[in-house]
Amino acid sequence: MTNADKYIQKFKELESVVKNAFGLKDWDSVTNYLSKKDEYRPYREEIKYCQEVRNLLQHKPKIDDEYPVQPSDEMISFLEKIIDSLKNRKNCSEIMTPLSKVFCRNINDKIRKSIPKMKECSFSNIPILNDNGSVAGVFTTFSLFNMIADRENCDLSESTTFADVKEFIAFDFHKTETYRFVEEDSYVDELKEVFEKTYSGGKRLSMVFVTTNGKKDGKLIGIISPWDVLGK
Repeated sequence: MTNADKYIQKFKELESVVKNAFGLKDWDSVTNYLSKKDEYRPYREEIKYCQEVRNLLQHKPKIDDEYPVQPSDEMISFLEKIIDSLKNRKNCSEIMTPLSKVFCRNINDKIRKSIPKMKECSFSNIPILNDNGSVAGVFTTFSLFNMIADRENCDLSESTTFADVKEFIAFDFHKTETYRFVEEDSYVDELKEVFEKTYSGGKRLSMVFVTTNGKKDGKLIGIISPWDVLGK
């Protein structure tokens, strides 16, 4: 088998892997799709070049039963590298901070007991959990400020719980920030696109909650921060 035969074979494999991974239609251009994805932008020119060579090999007639060009071993290795990266996409469970390492509180816990820890560790967001392990909301420094500003004679006593101020931890209370829920087998590259679209829309995706069913009513199993995705 010549390098040209190997190359055509690898390119077909690449097309199949991309279409299966991202749900593309048969007529969609695999190379155009990949070159627009952030993960593969650094290889945009190489990917387009590979497409041109593949078109030459497959759609142009041979001369004396010989291919007009023979791709190098490096070109075949490049296709193999792209295929391997697609077959081994990271999922959220690989980058999330597991619940055992997350500073969170129960809805019935006392607020005052949590504030020193927030200050000590510079935590700006604390997930607040229901008794069943789902996320009831998020307590932030913004929540604390607004509790004092909006409630006349705000009495943050030793017995005040997060349940007592649930309107200030509700997801829709945070106007400039948003939160998402995903399953642990969701892909990181797709999540990265969600982060970028949210930022471009004028909001900050502050935290992603990984739950058992990828929804708000699922049990929390881990969290993902912007730095876990965009920082890397």
